[in-house]
Amino acid sequence: MKSYKIGIDTGGTYTDAVVYHLRKKQVMQSVKALTSHGKLEQGVISALRELLNHPKASCQSSEIGMVSLSTTLATNALVEKKGTDPGVVLIGFSDDMMEKSHLDELVSRERVLRIEGGHRYDGKEKAPLDLEKIQQFLETSVKSCRNFAVAANYSVRNSEHELQAGRLIENITRARVSLSSSLTSDLNSPRRAYTATLNAKIQPLMEELVQAVKCAMGEFELDVPLMMVKGDGSIDPAEIAMTRPIETVASGPAASVIGACSLTGLKDFVISDIGGTTTDTAVVEGGWPLIENRHAIMHERETSIKSIRVRSYALGGDSEVQTGEGEELKMLARRVMPVSLMASRYPIFLKELIGKSNERTGLHGAHRYLVQSEDQEKWKDLLTGDEAELLNMIGDTPTPYHRFSGRARYRAMILRLFEMGAIQMSGLTMSDAAHVLGLQNHWSSEGARMALIISGRWNGMISGNHQNLEQELQNYARKILDQTVLKSSRIMLETLSGKTVTQDDAWVQAFLEGEGRLNQLEVQLKSSITLVAVGGPAESIYPEVGRKLNTRTVIPEFASVANAVGAASGTVKISMTSEVTNPESKGFILHHQDHVRTFQDPDLALVEAEQYVREAIREKVRRMNFECGSIEIDMDKILIPGTLGNQGLVSATIRGETLVQLG
Repeated sequence: MKSYKIGIDTGGTYTDAVVYHLRKKQVMQSVKALTSHGKLEQGVISALRELLNHPKASCQSSEIGMVSLSTTLATNALVEKKGTDPGVVLIGFSDDMMEKSHLDELVSRERVLRIEGGHRYDGKEKAPLDLEKIQQFLETSVKSCRNFAVAANYSVRNSEHELQAGRLIENITRARVSLSSSLTSDLNSPRRAYTATLNAKIQPLMEELVQAVKCAMGEFELDVPLMMVKGDGSIDPAEIAMTRPIETVASGPAASVIGACSLTGLKDFVISDIGGTTTDTAVVEGGWPLIENRHAIMHERETSIKSIRVRSYALGGDSEVQTGEGEELKMLARRVMPVSLMASRYPIFLKELIGKSNERTGLHGAHRYLVQSEDQEKWKDLLTGDEAELLNMIGDTPTPYHRFSGRARYRAMILRLFEMGAIQMSGLTMSDAAHVLGLQNHWSSEGARMALIISGRWNGMISGNHQNLEQELQNYARKILDQTVLKSSRIMLETLSGKTVTQDDAWVQAFLEGEGRLNQLEVQLKSSITLVAVGGPAESIYPEVGRKLNTRTVIPEFASVANAVGAASGTVKISMTSEVTNPESKGFILHHQDHVRTFQDPDLALVEAEQYVREAIREKVRRMNFECGSIEIDMDKILIPGTLGNQGLVSATIRGETLVQLG
């Protein structure tokens, strides 16, 4: 195994990359490149170029043994309702099951075939599978489909019909097929169908990204394995990720947790990852994040995919600060382009801001400008004629928002274009305040000053007295950061308690804002575990959050690229599940994929189930060309009280897992 590994994370604002020494478990070099919205691979190429072509590069391409990628592609695609509508085959689904699967949110009705078949809870065939109907469906309704999903009732007890349908679809169409039983062991058939359909929907996007990243790797002669971070914090080869892209949902938060474990060496802590768009929090116990067995993605629908137990909040360095008259400040949920960032990209914008800062009237919103996003071709077919005309008027250099805000129809169109991502809008943010205070210096500090001067003169935070300007700027910027600290502290209280914390909660207000007193009561709260903070703005916010929570705060070196470190330091986790059931006390039935066997002796059934699990894990590791380490087995049994040994076994789930250390 070569000594170095590259970890890459594609975030909303930056694409981060690190060179990681496997044996030393040490970050050797890190870079940040701006993410290209709509073209994630461009940010990856920029990051690789900066890493490997740097005059002080820590290693050569020939010394890199692996590239690992954490990506928001799957999450973004599902939230933004992107992807390709797949063909869907449902086997043995009733009307009620069809309704509960919520597939009408994902695909049109004509792309769904519902036929007889499937199995019973004991793994026995309920009805024969009608392969002819599937063939007719493939030759008519979904002739142009290049990806499919198949879900059969009780396929986790016997996957034979799913496998048969999948083979037929592959033979006729040469398309990729997502089998629900291969993605999850969840018994809930509608949820499995929803999961498989989501997986099929985003497969083409994942394939496109993987090919683009491999092409970028080829540019730097990186002929090494490409790995992808999954939502549970482990990593998989890209070839597997292409077949199971649904498992990469929440890979960003998962990578930050694994990165924090690697950077701090801590085993038990609460982590907050504050980026440009969101704050993601999680709890780590024993060196691994707590895991959710079902992950909700869109419309609050649950999938059957495991992910870390993460809480996401709309608070980041690029969250807009709303200023009202009378010094009132509010942190909004929407992400804008910080004025300091737009000023660093467009010098003409900075020049206009400086001019506006010297004016005395018309200052409300004078720092708000609009500009087209990159890759305009992707929006062309989605716009109305009026929207296309407005987009052309906005142009590819910053244009003042007030030119259009006087007309209601323009305001509505601008909002839609902004939500689509077709345009970007500048706004006052916490990042701008941090630049004014000297806590950040990535972008234009002068642009940040102008943003605070313009908004501050309108809301009264900045007076016309030039002698007081510097002190007033510092006070205004500190007030913005104080608001961020308060909101971040509430977020940590929710994460640590597992309870909702409302803004008007008197106890919380007393603790965070009222010097720890509520009338004659002293209010004290203390985190029982260490707070680890990562992400670009962490240094600006979390030392004070830790003080409020009366706990030790750790902001490790390379905290701003923790996600990339997590991608580089992650391990491959292989797991497999078998079940043993005793339906109606007629024997103990072992269910493992399409293998169904009946035993009269429960002990023998359990031993055989464990053997199936162990061999399936070893085979999976072999196919990945890795060496299999020790396999941990967990057996969850339900027994009739008062029976001897396993004779009263009702059911058992046998789970096996191994971690493959890379290097």
